[in-house]
Amino acid sequence: MNQLSGLLPLPFLVLGGLLALFLLVVALVNLWVKYRTWKDDDWLVQQIYTRRRMLALYLKCWLVIMAGVLLLLFSDMILPLQVICVALTIGALTSIVASESLEEVRLRRSQMENQILRSQLNPHFLYNTLNNIDALIWLDPQKASDAVTNLSELMRYFTYSARQEHVEVGEEVKHLQELAALQRLRMQHEDALRFNTHIDNPKQPVAPLLLLPLMENCFKHCGSLNEPGAICLDLEIREGRLVYQSSNNLPAEPKNGNLHVHGVGMKVLRRRLKLLYPDRFELTANLEGGRFVTKLEVQLNG
Repeated sequence: MNQLSGLLPLPFLVLGGLLALFLLVVALVNLWVKYRTWKDDDWLVQQIYTRRRMLALYLKCWLVIMAGVLLLLFSDMILPLQVICVALTIGALTSIVASESLEEVRLRRSQMENQILRSQLNPHFLYNTLNNIDALIWLDPQKASDAVTNLSELMRYFTYSARQEHVEVGEEVKHLQELAALQRLRMQHEDALRFNTHIDNPKQPVAPLLLLPLMENCFKHCGSLNEPGAICLDLEIREGRLVYQSSNNLPAEPKNGNLHVHGVGMKVLRRRLKLLYPDRFELTANLEGGRFVTKLEVQLNG
């Protein structure tokens, strides 16, 4: 040490030691983050542990270890004091780790996903709906008025109620039915859309906009809307278990048999389900008898 201090000034040695300690902290924190998130999607981890968040974590741990090192230097090599210093340092680091609750960050991330879903309401749906209402004003004023009310309620729900962490399932279903009613405006056949629901407890809490991507996919990728049963939606919630199934006919020449599962909305939905209902959901999408069938089962009660 004396030889090294003779070659380099003391301030350089101190700065070198601090830098080496900081790099060690960076390596340890990165290993900890990788260990805690090794089962998660890379995109999700990047969104949770941003550069700013990681830098703050590095600095917190570095300061705690620096404080521990200083305490050890002032312990005068007395073993009981050294043990106490080490215990305090480990306890402080554990406290920092515990405060970095991954579940809380995931919950905040799910709220951001809600905002993404709200922004994804297809603008073509709004244009078509307004055009249909415009045509109905002269043909059926009462039906046009009802459609305006449905659209107003739907937009109010997207703007306000869907910002909440949970909503009552009765409220969620009500607005899905309003969406279905607006979609029916462009269907010539009265029985083209079938929407059956059975809810045993309308007060059951559920994450908002959970079924919106599945429902929108049916209308987006349906082959013909002018035949009976073109789109069939079934929703049952019994004893806290949600079971949803949707099916639609296919275009004459579908571009991709799995088109429904590659969209942004479906990817966001899968991430939300992993965040909100981990290990308590099953989502499948398959071709069955010339129709595209999507099934979702979620145990709402943890």
